[in-house]
Amino acid sequence: MTQDLDLADIQGNILQDFVSGYPVARFLLLHVSEPEKGRAFVLEYRKKVTTALRWASSGAYAQKIQTTKPDVAINIAFTYTGLQALGLPTRMLARLPPEFMDGMKLRAPILGDDEGANAGDDGGLMKWDPVWGERAHILIGLNGLMDDQGHAQPALQRETDALLALCQQYGLTVLAGHAGSDNRWQDAHARLAKNKATYKPVPMEHFGFIDGISNPVFEGQFGDPHADAAMAIGNGKVLAKTPDGDDDSRWAPLATGEFLLGHPDEAQETEDAAPPPAIMRNGTFLIYRKLHENVGSFNAYFAKAAEIYARANNVPVEDASRILKAKMAGRWEDGVPVAVAPTIAEWNAFNAKYAGKDLDRPYVDFTYGDDVDGAKCPVASHMRRTNTRDSLTGNSSALNNRRRILRRGIPYGETTNDDDKEHGIIFLAMCASISRQFEFVQQQWINYGLDANAGNDTCPIAGNRKGDAKFIIPVDPKGGETPFICADIPQFVEMRGGDYFFMPSLTALRMIGMGTVDPT
Repeated sequence: MTQDLDLADIQGNILQDFVSGYPVARFLLLHVSEPEKGRAFVLEYRKKVTTALRWASSGAYAQKIQTTKPDVAINIAFTYTGLQALGLPTRMLARLPPEFMDGMKLRAPILGDDEGANAGDDGGLMKWDPVWGERAHILIGLNGLMDDQGHAQPALQRETDALLALCQQYGLTVLAGHAGSDNRWQDAHARLAKNKATYKPVPMEHFGFIDGISNPVFEGQFGDPHADAAMAIGNGKVLAKTPDGDDDSRWAPLATGEFLLGHPDEAQETEDAAPPPAIMRNGTFLIYRKLHENVGSFNAYFAKAAEIYARANNVPVEDASRILKAKMAGRWEDGVPVAVAPTIAEWNAFNAKYAGKDLDRPYVDFTYGDDVDGAKCPVASHMRRTNTRDSLTGNSSALNNRRRILRRGIPYGETTNDDDKEHGIIFLAMCASISRQFEFVQQQWINYGLDANAGNDTCPIAGNRKGDAKFIIPVDPKGGETPFICADIPQFVEMRGGDYFFMPSLTALRMIGMGTVDPT
């Protein structure tokens, strides 16, 4: 039975990814000096916050109650110190999760953000943008539309100016120190592909991979049990095989409580929430990470490794580069899963079969249960580490289901081959438990290798290291071929700052703004 969600109470960008419809984004960090004025700001700005109500243009997923698609979609979230600064009761604050209280900077040793290329000469977080020197209180996310020339439509700047004026009116400080064209905010936008005289946003990050594939689907997300079930194929949880079950019956939506607080999760429990219940219900925790991509190092490494692979396997260098990238990532650059098309020939056949067809399912409807040794898709690849599907149980995804996160990231900067330029991803993730979901994946699966049978070797794409990591591409042991070892992999991704935020419901925003948060 599908969970019936109160869409008008849930902030937008949780149930649907704004980036697909709003390819330009801007993030501002605010500081509250006076609790009463800060609460008044929240109460006023609440009116602008975009909810999860379906837009009339949502097509098949439009519900009976609809709203007009805004020119700018807006979200608001708070750090623990932000909730303190707004004067919320100590009894309520004391029941919040400890990792949320600590914040991302204090959790750096757990996340691997204080080691390898992420750390400065003194071992500190020297590479973080200056804006993170002081812990922010409020995060405002603005998502805007784009014109045919790839520029943000004027509405984004108008909304930014309105926010700046409102901050001045209520005495909030806009924290400066972002890297980019304006240090008052972090700009981001989808990468662009030119088609004749116009530009079209494409879901691609700076290393050249199609991104945003295979996000979790949970109960109630699409407001209809049939739609939820259909969208869960390849994106939900893998159920145990039954003798008479078909492939479709193996997939089901995840429990709502894995992503929205106040709802049952996969353990049929609700996360321990701070009182009163209404302050947490329909909210979620937001992880914000600015991840710099060393594009030059990435391209140089694969150019060198591809020459070695090409000689060892008697294939063209261009094919060798594509193979190495695909095996490390778990997908070919165009999004085709390696588990479905493990070779160049099978990749080409896949694309020929689905050429010109607007189908998402072939890109997500697969499991790893028949590839235990990783001969098709290496167990240590980035995608297989972050979404193990049925790898850990062999017949279902029960262990993986408690670790899923919603990804809502967007690239920033322009792609260049210079590591020192500003380009990377604003990684946004949402989940009900920061420690059980995001931190577990980051620590255990990205920066440790035991579950991936990789020893101390971290994720080849996003893992933290000192340049001494390796990645092994297994082969079918019956084929007589030799595994290929990618050695001395440099750091491809570096941290530039971030924090943990709480995204309340619209009800909770009203309670915070009115000062009526009563934990008794």
